[in-house]
Amino acid sequence: MSHSGETVKLAPKVYQALVFLIENRERVVSKDEIFEAVWPDTFVEDNALSYTISQLRKALAAYEPETKFIETVPRRGFRFVGNVTKQAGLVRAEGRVIERQTVEEIWIEEIDESNFERQPLALSDGRPNRVNRYLGAALVACIAIMSVSGVLFVGLKPDAPKVRSIAVIPLEDISGTGIDRSLLVGMTYALISQLGRSADLAVRPLSSTLTAASANEDAIEIGKKLGVDTVVEWNIQSVEGKFRVNARLVSVADGRQLWNESFDYSETDVFKVQDAVSELTAKALIANLPDAENKRLHLRPTESNEAYQAYLRGRFHWGQRTREGFTKAQELFEQAIALDPKFAVAHAGLADVHLGFFDYGFKPAAGSVPFALAAVNRALQLDPQLSEAYSTQASIEFLHNRNWLATEANLKRAIELSPNDPTPKLRFGWMLTVIGKTDEGLELLLTAEKLDPTSNIGQANIAYNLMVSGKIDEAETRLQKLKTNAPNFSLANWYLATVYFLQNNAEESLEEYFTAFSIDEGNSEQIDKVRAAMKSSSRDAALRIWREDLEKQYEQKYFPPSNIALVAALAKDRDQTIKWLREADRVRDPWFLQILHDPEYRFLQGDPEFDQLLTSLRPGQ
Repeated sequence: MSHSGETVKLAPKVYQALVFLIENRERVVSKDEIFEAVWPDTFVEDNALSYTISQLRKALAAYEPETKFIETVPRRGFRFVGNVTKQAGLVRAEGRVIERQTVEEIWIEEIDESNFERQPLALSDGRPNRVNRYLGAALVACIAIMSVSGVLFVGLKPDAPKVRSIAVIPLEDISGTGIDRSLLVGMTYALISQLGRSADLAVRPLSSTLTAASANEDAIEIGKKLGVDTVVEWNIQSVEGKFRVNARLVSVADGRQLWNESFDYSETDVFKVQDAVSELTAKALIANLPDAENKRLHLRPTESNEAYQAYLRGRFHWGQRTREGFTKAQELFEQAIALDPKFAVAHAGLADVHLGFFDYGFKPAAGSVPFALAAVNRALQLDPQLSEAYSTQASIEFLHNRNWLATEANLKRAIELSPNDPTPKLRFGWMLTVIGKTDEGLELLLTAEKLDPTSNIGQANIAYNLMVSGKIDEAETRLQKLKTNAPNFSLANWYLATVYFLQNNAEESLEEYFTAFSIDEGNSEQIDKVRAAMKSSSRDAALRIWREDLEKQYEQKYFPPSNIALVAALAKDRDQTIKWLREADRVRDPWFLQILHDPEYRFLQGDPEFDQLLTSLRPGQ
């Protein structure tokens, strides 16, 4: 559309609504008529129409603020009331009307989709498959709206924005038939991973979309919260023993649909649905999608549908980050591998499980790391291009082997293979911070933040970097915000306790440690006992009771011994602190590395045994 020679851009749905209103300007058109004309065979809510009409009014008012173009007729619908004049002699060039004060009926040719092949889906109910074309072969009117200052002209197609960032909203079961949630979340994870293979798309991780979607907001609000350009919104329902997936790609900026389609499939057709959704999304967002890129999007990790579903369910349970979740995920990944021994990402998943047992303190290194190494090595033998496997290998090298050169090489390879994946950047940034390269670390962490601005671990890692760099107030601000947004994310409390310690606020620091321990334990029984001891006796006596309780627990069940060392350090008990730091070193406690910067241990500076421990942790030692 143009006004006095100036191009006026309209979103496709806004443009289609304008044309429909003008074609029917002699009468009031109902909401249902507009829905049928603008969103045929597509379910949309009333707010989509309200938003579209609002955008249209704004676009027209920007050039003719005193002119009323669209009238709302209460309880009936809308009517176009602007002046429209038809004239002959329209000249057309490159899809735009270039002669003023003219209207002509023209045929718009259908976009050539000959190179856009989709495999037929398994279930056919005899009805035509619903595919929203960008512009069908339709008769439309190009209009001229007369006014004193100029004339508005409608062209054929607005310039498409370059869209790069995207979020996949978790797949939702709307049939109420009890479809296994692990499969729903697993399919979401798989689609995110598939889209993430493209270097042209920045896809938000599953953890962030799950958090953002938990508030039950609409797709646009979720997209705004995640800071993306577009969102894939999809749901699934059971239809006569089969499944139907309804999916659409929505622009966050203006609410328009870039595509919308339904897919009918049986349980054996999960790959086809995933491929169709990823291809439609990629073609909508990436101009001239190369064949090589398209093939990369459709690489199948296994030909076994049963193995794939076991893998998807495994990823769901792995994402719980609990002892029970890791145990169930291990069972499912091993099942997938038994069904297809060459299933590389299942081996990578199994490696992540064993790393999780180690990193989250559920198992000692001896009972987890060798299994993680075997699984990740097998994954890379099967697929040397598997980015997540290099990232996992880097974590093992850093947390267990303390081999900085190998850590760096693996993380650089992971980033090279998946430049838009925030996870290896987050890990690299945190690891750089731990070894004292805070400027380089912050640069990577901030880059990761742009790719995933709502990540809890990302915000915590940035705060840790700021704290280590001496920017205590900035670290506190981030951690307070994180604590508010994610009250059960204990890392915010752990780091905030250290910030308060650095500010010489011992009581607030201890309260944050109490909260962190209680969250991790899932109850406050032990902390309540320590609080009671503090009221009845002294702080040091209460800390001693706490440490002794933890020592008894450690005899029964493994957990990171650095926790006991920390409680001893809070009491400034030199011998007990050294004892438990040595135990943390012996079992390769992954959190032991942070004593390089934790201020709670500074009372030991100059102690030969403590300095020896610090020296052993520094790169190159």
